[in-house]
Amino acid sequence: MAQTVFADPSSNNTFHLLADNSTVNSLILSVASNCSLGNTTALSATPLNTSDPSQPRPEQAVQYYRASSVVLTLDGYNNTAALSNDTTMPNTPLPSWVDTSFLNCLNQTIGAAVPLVDTSSSGSSLQWHLPSLGLLGLVWIVVSSVLTF
Repeated sequence: MAQTVFADPSSNNTFHLLADNSTVNSLILSVASNCSLGNTTALSATPLNTSDPSQPRPEQAVQYYRASSVVLTLDGYNNTAALSNDTTMPNTPLPSWVDTSFLNCLNQTIGAAVPLVDTSSSGSSLQWHLPSLGLLGLVWIVVSSVLTF
């Protein structure tokens, strides 16, 4: 796991993005350009050290993406429901000091950049294989019925 820090340039909000190293690296430029972070040279993917208490914690998560393989955390947020075994406990609301404009930009950018399904191939592989499987099934039915007669 790796992380990077996105500091909101117009407030004191600090967000951490956690994912695999290549995903974090690919998101740095997208977020920097879409969310007006300016200088991207200070942004880098660093290994996540879960034994360090200053690192992001599960109760700081504000959003999960791509089947929870990518997470956005907020320093200073503490969702006590995340640590509870009580499934009826509601999530702790985001604090009033959160810059929702910046958070929305992060959510939109990350959500679009890490979809659950890879759309870069335009579905061509899926479109190619599904008809082939249907044709294979049809051939199997015909051959089976011919062999039984």
